[in-house]
Amino acid sequence: MRRAGLGLVGMALLAWACTGGPESLPPPTIVGVEPATLPVNSKDDDVTIRFDARYAMAVDYGAEKVDARMGSGRVWVDDKEATVTRFDPAGVAIATVPRGLGAGAHAVRLRLDDGREAVAEEALTLRPPGQEIVDPLEDGGILVATDGGPFDRCFDAGVDTGDGGEPQDAGPGPDDPMREGDITAYAFDAIEGTRMSRTSFAITVRAQGPRAGHFKGSVELIASRGTVTPAKIGPCDSGVCNATIVMDAPAGNVHLNAVDSFGVTGESNTFRLEPYK
Repeated sequence: MRRAGLGLVGMALLAWACTGGPESLPPPTIVGVEPATLPVNSKDDDVTIRFDARYAMAVDYGAEKVDARMGSGRVWVDDKEATVTRFDPAGVAIATVPRGLGAGAHAVRLRLDDGREAVAEEALTLRPPGQEIVDPLEDGGILVATDGGPFDRCFDAGVDTGDGGEPQDAGPGPDDPMREGDITAYAFDAIEGTRMSRTSFAITVRAQGPRAGHFKGSVELIASRGTVTPAKIGPCDSGVCNATIVMDAPAGNVHLNAVDSFGVTGESNTFRLEPYK
């Protein structure tokens, strides 16, 4: 059996009356029924009835004793009595919805032990099986097909004078100057095999970063040993820098470094350099 949550508990107000009976007290009030919507007889569902009630109390001043006459209560949905599984006189009753009720809105009636009653009309709605609860804020209403009139290919919609919002910046173009952060690194194509000192060979350096394809500048070359000529290559074409260089260094392993005006660098692979013969 599924039990609904208690939610907020109504506070029972105690009426001080030494000899007063229930007829001197106001009737209880149903504050809410939770959940307010359930499927029809799909299973034994519970509802929580929150209520406010006042109760009579007998005071024995001689014995310094207070007797609170609170008791319990019963619940009906329309004319069918529900099984009360918990009753707290302080303001909460939990009852199982009786079977045999049809779809639609139903009244909930609460009766205290002393005979006082409260009725909440249409407090519980039973929906047909399979029908989902629709949030009215999400319900787009009923779509009714309407004739929008003839379609005129040459219809002039006029000039849009409305504010379409702030124009979106498409970012810098190919001709805009490069800024720090536009290029984040440089990558060398692999320099394969053994190269000869003082003998030219081709290299390719590629810019990397958000605007790599816009890069048309130059980069400096630095050899790990000896010298490299030219010391600067460029201008590059769409971020690709092709050049023919000559290195002069003793035999051994070497590599090249590239650096631009912003200090962004890149390093080639290590390759073998042999002396010129």
